Amino acid sequence: MVTKEIQTGVFVHVLPTKQFATTHIAVNFTQQLNQQTLNARVLVSNMLETASAKYSSQTKLAQALSEMTGAAFGTEIFKVGQLHTIRLQLNLVHEAFATTDSDILRDGFNFLNEVINRPMGDESVGFSPVMFNRQKEIALDEVAGLREDKPYYALREALQAYFGSADQALPAFGTISGLQATTPQQAWQVWQESVANDRIDIVVVGDIALAEVLAATTQFNFAPRHHQLQATYQQKLFPQVKQVKSQDDVNQARLVLGYTLMSAGDERFIANVFNGLFGGLAISRLFLNVRESAGLVYGISSDYNPYTGLLIVEAGVDQVNLAITTTKVNEELQRLQQELVPDEELAVVKQLLKTSYTMTLDQPLYLADRLYNQQVLAQPITDDAWLEKIDAVTAEQVRSLAQRAVWQLQYEMVGGEVNVG
Repeated sequence: MVTKEIQTGVFVHVLPTKQFATTHIAVNFTQQLNQQTLNARVLVSNMLETASAKYSSQTKLAQALSEMTGAAFGTEIFKVGQLHTIRLQLNLVHEAFATTDSDILRDGFNFLNEVINRPMGDESVGFSPVMFNRQKEIALDEVAGLREDKPYYALREALQAYFGSADQALPAFGTISGLQATTPQQAWQVWQESVANDRIDIVVVGDIALAEVLAATTQFNFAPRHHQLQATYQQKLFPQVKQVKSQDDVNQARLVLGYTLMSAGDERFIANVFNGLFGGLAISRLFLNVRESAGLVYGISSDYNPYTGLLIVEAGVDQVNLAITTTKVNEELQRLQQELVPDEELAVVKQLLKTSYTMTLDQPLYLADRLYNQQVLAQPITDDAWLEKIDAVTAEQVRSLAQRAVWQLQYEMVGGEVNVG
């Protein structure tokens, strides 16, 4: 992988490889998570995916992609700790497989330039109001629909309870009230400021040289920007476990337990192994001991976010088993805090983590995403080094990290009647 800073705060990262028949391009606009801009950025993402000044309808945009030998284009919004990113992704067929004589890479970057620098609208009215309001309706419907996804909704409620009024509590895709309040002019202005001030990472994966990509990106004319980003978020410990119970239309109760577990950047490999042992894999202790052996839950898993220091356990459980499930989860955590993991169990978890990682190496989207994360978080590492770091994790390191976990949250979503089946 080679990187070039083409302007202050604007980076081009190229991973040359002959492995794929496509060239994958991802353009990332990243800023600090901000309640004032988040909802507008969600709607900006929707607008950029739908049309531009040149491609003034979804049909015209789709036709432009078709003319590039069936290129695929999309946008997404996501969070990494305290960072919020709009990503534009374009997948192009490699020149060798093209059915036309045109320069597909050049055409692809021309297309992205139109979408980024000449969106559908103008300074006076903002984004095209009719199209913008339609995209707002779609976004609102999508957010409202998540209310029916009970596991997801329970997790969102738990995260809101844990983070409170901090911006970190905001979902990456916005809130109903925030989306409703955003105007075409506000969204337009937020996008202009994003193009001018966000950190920009252009990631290209394919059989392509850095010089070709640099030549194709000159048309963007991105200005220098000075944007200091801080991904890691930390909050003070609660004086005691925060307990929250909500009632909803569910037969199967939802249990979410939250633990503060701060780790340094170079401990992320230890954290990966710890989470795999605890609840992150199908052979984890929570799965084998709480679900399979004890039969207390329908499903259970853990997830660790190193950028917020939050360890989450989620479970679907009969209401009568909520208390004993909580006890059992904490007992499994205490075992990891007090006892060394047997060598055989540690080896199996490491192998599964390495296999999962290796399986993503033949997927351009995953490679581009991994490169972006490594660069924006200043944590570059080769694939071989990543695998070696996992191998190097010891049982003593796992126990030491586990001992820092502090129980902070117990969230329960229950139904109107206890399900004893």
